[in-house]
Amino acid sequence: MNAWSLYFLAKVGLHFAGTLRLHWLPNLVFALALLWPLPEGRARRVRAWLAWPVAIALLYQDSLLGSPDRLLGQIKGLAGFSAGYLFELLTRAVQPAWLLAAVLAFAAYAVLSRWLRFSTLAVLAILSVPLSQLVQKPEHFGGTALAAATGSPAAGSSAATAAADSPDALLSRFYAHEQQRRLSFPAQGTPPFDLIVIHVCSLAWDDLDFVGQSQPAVLQRFDLVFKQFNSAASYSGPAAIRVLHGNCGQRNHTQMYDATDPGCLTFPALEKAGFKTEGLLNHDGHYDGFLQTVEQSGGLAGKMQPNAAAPAAMQSFDGSPVRDDGVLLSQWWKQRQTQGGAPVALYYNTISLHDGNRVPGYSSRSSLDTYKPRVTKLLADLDHFVSELEASGRPVVLMLVPEHGASLRGDKLQISGMREIPGPRITLVPAAIKLIGLPHPGTGTATVVDKPVSYFDLYSLLSNLLADNPFAPGAKPLAQRLDTMAGTDYVAENADMVVMRLPDGRYVMKSGETPWTDYDTR
Repeated sequence: MNAWSLYFLAKVGLHFAGTLRLHWLPNLVFALALLWPLPEGRARRVRAWLAWPVAIALLYQDSLLGSPDRLLGQIKGLAGFSAGYLFELLTRAVQPAWLLAAVLAFAAYAVLSRWLRFSTLAVLAILSVPLSQLVQKPEHFGGTALAAATGSPAAGSSAATAAADSPDALLSRFYAHEQQRRLSFPAQGTPPFDLIVIHVCSLAWDDLDFVGQSQPAVLQRFDLVFKQFNSAASYSGPAAIRVLHGNCGQRNHTQMYDATDPGCLTFPALEKAGFKTEGLLNHDGHYDGFLQTVEQSGGLAGKMQPNAAAPAAMQSFDGSPVRDDGVLLSQWWKQRQTQGGAPVALYYNTISLHDGNRVPGYSSRSSLDTYKPRVTKLLADLDHFVSELEASGRPVVLMLVPEHGASLRGDKLQISGMREIPGPRITLVPAAIKLIGLPHPGTGTATVVDKPVSYFDLYSLLSNLLADNPFAPGAKPLAQRLDTMAGTDYVAENADMVVMRLPDGRYVMKSGETPWTDYDTR
């Protein structure tokens, strides 16, 4: 086996560190195949060459990075990245400390292999994985632990009860419940306010905490701030579909792309309720077909507004210009005030915080280093925009709904910026609502809503505002309308990965057909 022993020892170490999930049986078979004695000659040379693709395939399987189709899709996406961003991703993926550790491991092997049989140690290390599972406590997903999580009696629990409380059963019940949720906006003449939905890429509560801005001042100017809003997605395309299909309950990732249910489309429904609908991006929307997704799958075809009059504030990860949010929003609002007719419902999408953006004037080319100044500017732009809206005196409902987080912190399974696993650090985002132009403004302190909600809940509240004008004299305060939001359990996913919060608060994940495993959110 020679130096291949280090491959297995390293993977076992990463398994117990929680960085990957070792499939011990195929790794054991591979190790024994490498150990099998072969005479010098062609057979041994063929085995040496075949070992490399097998080792890479096993490492990919153990990494839980999704199906090969998903990997190929990601590789195609990399073709659109700028050379500078590709180099930045490479430096994140290959840490100098890891290279140093590899060099030291090979040096130690060269010295100690004279006295130790590393191949025997490698086989014993692989076997320690199933042995550790035998001596550990029973699986969380059955018996006492699951019963405690779900409130079911542990003693005498039958196999049928355990199956009914399994993660698969919980997920099936979640989607069955969500499939029944449908919403239509009341059409009662002219809507009493304009609506602005600001969809921010790469902004999560964890990102704000990471850069020391866990309580941004601009959020205190909103009326409602949602601490547990789940965007349910970790990429922009699915996030756009979810926010624009919010009149139906949460569907799984595949269903979102199979067919578009016209009854789920939020902005066409707003148009039926009397709004003039518009869309605006601070980018060109070409990467990954985002503009096409918004227009064709989001019901905003023919509604997109030009953005070229606003200056470019930075260069996107694909080299295209990213327009200045403050200028672009101000330009749109000034134009809106000159228009008559029906109230306007605007969908605005910004990628100013996207990983890989390049900001002129900063010595560091790393988008991780520039995230804090970029988020500071974006929050300041939003703060200024709120002031502009307030100064106009027009009634406006402003909704801040981030797409997903930037994953600045990363975790044991993902490097910084990687979003394959849609965990709570990525999908719990600072959503907020503000009513502008009320005859009697509130206290100036946001009401914090600390219960799990998602898109359908926000639009249920919006439907209530359309049915019962909050700007009318003596109208019910916004905080007293929260009972219209039933709440949504936490389930987030991308094409291959599902992350779910169990009733006891733990998070579990599943990739494809692999078994459910605990997801360590640290």
